[in-house]
Amino acid sequence: MTSKLSPLLLMLAVLLAGCVSSSRLNFEKMSEQEIYAYNLDQPLLKKIYCYEDSGTGSYIRRRNCVTVEDYMYQLERSVLALDVLQPSASFNAFSSSRD
Repeated sequence: MTSKLSPLLLMLAVLLAGCVSSSRLNFEKMSEQEIYAYNLDQPLLKKIYCYEDSGTGSYIRRRNCVTVEDYMYQLERSVLALDVLQPSASFNAFSSSRD
């Protein structure tokens, strides 16, 4: 029984070690030059875009770094949210015709 358990424990230890060693890059702590060097090898949608933003009710600016693809997705979601909040022209209370 212990001979079957040993390879299983070894495989589990290797898998866990692989998960720990594959750390994600922290772009918020990178300098502009480091991000520029990183972006040189990336396709357009995978390039990193950093911006400073202050949250609602806060004056503290926080640096956010996302891929261009994620930033475009966030903008698209914001536009869709605003489109939902904005009444359409056909339902405007001040319009002269009701369709």
